[in-house]
Amino acid sequence: MSQPDLGALYRAARERISSVVAAEGVDPDLVVPATPAWSVHDLVAHVTGVAADATSGNMAGAPGEAWTAAQVERNRGRSIAEMVEEWGSTGPGIEAFLSGPGGEMAGAAVMDIHTHEADLRHALGLPFDVPADFLAWAGPQMREGFAGQVAEAGLPPVDVEVDDVTLFRARLGRRTETEVRGYRWSADPDPYMDSFFIFGRAAQSLGEGV
Repeated sequence: MSQPDLGALYRAARERISSVVAAEGVDPDLVVPATPAWSVHDLVAHVTGVAADATSGNMAGAPGEAWTAAQVERNRGRSIAEMVEEWGSTGPGIEAFLSGPGGEMAGAAVMDIHTHEADLRHALGLPFDVPADFLAWAGPQMREGFAGQVAEAGLPPVDVEVDDVTLFRARLGRRTETEVRGYRWSADPDPYMDSFFIFGRAAQSLGEGV
């Protein structure tokens, strides 16, 4: 399969998020269950902050917790509308890079924005929907990455029979360990748990559509 235009995937997600958070009645203080330490405002501060940092070259510590926390903190006094307006200026820069040669090296930004788009939709009670064109790229990325981490851990290869959207949400910490253990594994899943989760386990089930 040919490499998709990652900049186009990012741009589409940016435009969808911008539209969702601009809707009347969105509560900026609403807690996001997938990231319970964050409100909707904090989530927007992060996704817009990534673009601002990437275009300004402020990447020291990325994608660590301190780097992310700084994005949330510096945007604390700004409205969602102000952050989204800035994103309209910074977004095209990161999108151009993602669309260019070597853009796949920054593919984590595409994973991140789609992860938080799904988190946002869940928090706002919107239908669970992860775009098919993104999943066509992300699914193989998730599977290849897991296989590589399994090999690095010195474990035998293992198959997990699960659809791409579930794998995407699970590996990025949006499923509990109990949920993941319940998937169809070709071997005992116990030794593979630490390799499976990229950003830790969910503390409780999100009850999403899959």
